[in-house]
Amino acid sequence: MITRRHIRIKVLHHLYAHALDNEIGAATLLKNLQKSIEEVHVLFAWDIEAFLKLHKVAQQKLEFAQNRKTVEQDQIDRLSKFVNIPFFNYCSENAALTALIEGSHVDWSEYGQHFNKLWEQIYTSERFEKFLESDGSQPVQKRFLKEIYQEYIAENEFIHDIYEDIHAQWSDDSDAAQMMTAKVLSSWNPNDTELIIPKLYKDEEDAAFGPLLLRKYFEFAEDSAKRIEEKSKNWESDRIARTDVLLMKLCIAEWRGMSEIPVKVSLNEYLDLAKQYSTPKSSSFINGILDKIVTNLREEGLLNKVGRGMIE
Repeated sequence: MITRRHIRIKVLHHLYAHALDNEIGAATLLKNLQKSIEEVHVLFAWDIEAFLKLHKVAQQKLEFAQNRKTVEQDQIDRLSKFVNIPFFNYCSENAALTALIEGSHVDWSEYGQHFNKLWEQIYTSERFEKFLESDGSQPVQKRFLKEIYQEYIAENEFIHDIYEDIHAQWSDDSDAAQMMTAKVLSSWNPNDTELIIPKLYKDEEDAAFGPLLLRKYFEFAEDSAKRIEEKSKNWESDRIARTDVLLMKLCIAEWRGMSEIPVKVSLNEYLDLAKQYSTPKSSSFINGILDKIVTNLREEGLLNKVGRGMIE
């Protein structure tokens, strides 16, 4: 499922686009944000289907080996040990996963040659030999699947390039999608044939978080801009990175508009995003400005925190 940090990143990206093109209306911005977040689930569908594609390639090779005039039993046995891992059958029988993959219009058929090469790498690898020599127990199968997913799908640069070709923003979404695939693998246990197919959001509060953050950003945007300008008088405005301004305005929006999120949680989140998306000095600069602003907000009684949000 998508985390709040990832939602914050999505909101930041869309606000940056809005800053470059002010003609993008609030309704359009919100619609684009929702679609962008939903695309993470689509990427997950592509990602897990890429992994399942390896099984389909192995299955095809097994069928070919079984139908040959000269039967090579060793090859059939080797392929069968992989093809018959129950996890793949559970995936194919899972209605939710099947619906997600079909609804996402996942189609790897154009890249058959690449998956054939991947399978050959797996088939001739030392890891596969060790798997063949193992007792084939469910824990061994599970560990083996996790290892080949990580090496041949999650860390596959060619597949990542395909994702970026399909959707430019998927380069930032790959970690979230891979966590979902990993959760499906982790959910497989010998006592339950039903796999856990991750939902897009943890709960209704997380589902509402992105739209709410966007609305609160615009609600307090004008006042936030004045506060930032006042506290950064020693800085030339054209030298302050646009991303830094957006991050500070988003943090202030959370402080003032989200009563159950502690001040330090919001601050730390946006300082971390500054390290990832802005200049090397941005984090310390933002921290200094926001530290002054939060003091003023407290003095003015504008931080109305409740529940967990009151934690210092």
